[in-house]
Amino acid sequence: MKKYKTVLFDMDGTVLDTLDELTNSLAAVFKMNNLPVLDRESVRARLGYGYAGLIARSAPQTAKEDRARLVNEFKEYYGAHCRGTTFPYTHIPAALRRLREKGYRTAIVSNKGQAAVSALHDEFFTGLVSFSLGETPDLPKKPCPDMLYEALHRLNSTPDEAIYVGDSEVDKKTADNAGMDVILVSWGFRDKSFLQRLNPAYLIDTADELNRIL
Repeated sequence: MKKYKTVLFDMDGTVLDTLDELTNSLAAVFKMNNLPVLDRESVRARLGYGYAGLIARSAPQTAKEDRARLVNEFKEYYGAHCRGTTFPYTHIPAALRRLREKGYRTAIVSNKGQAAVSALHDEFFTGLVSFSLGETPDLPKKPCPDMLYEALHRLNSTPDEAIYVGDSEVDKKTADNAGMDVILVSWGFRDKSFLQRLNPAYLIDTADELNRIL
């Protein structure tokens, strides 16, 4: 089995269950703009592409300039409410702590805006990972590999010694683009049967299984 030194994690659907708060925030913004509200499962299927991607996939009928405004409204609303019903998935804090104790370099890389990522990092992951990197204007979002490269640079690491943990096709493609192996998790925003078709290096059902691989 390949020996890794660095483990990067996606945030939403991988280490944090954010679905309810994302659904609630999107509903609030859409109601304010007289747009049809999506149910929880419809929102789940549209996650993974950042704020702009979520708005574009949830309100495709809106004009481009209106989408930009909706993105800003969603970013502001979600930023103020992102910790309401959000919590780490079962055994994630223990798994992250165990990886640190074993000497792995760890960080979180998310397409979520940096303000919300920083707030959630401070709430749940201080001392468990080195940092959490979110969307910023100077780095292309996943599936471009730039965010992973930036995280690896900060950790003094390289793609050949790192693995990315995520829950979607976006994470698989991002890892492929970065030249990294990937672990996909079945507890997130995509069905296990869908993830199996992506042919990841590893597919796990519980956070405890990370200890078997790493």
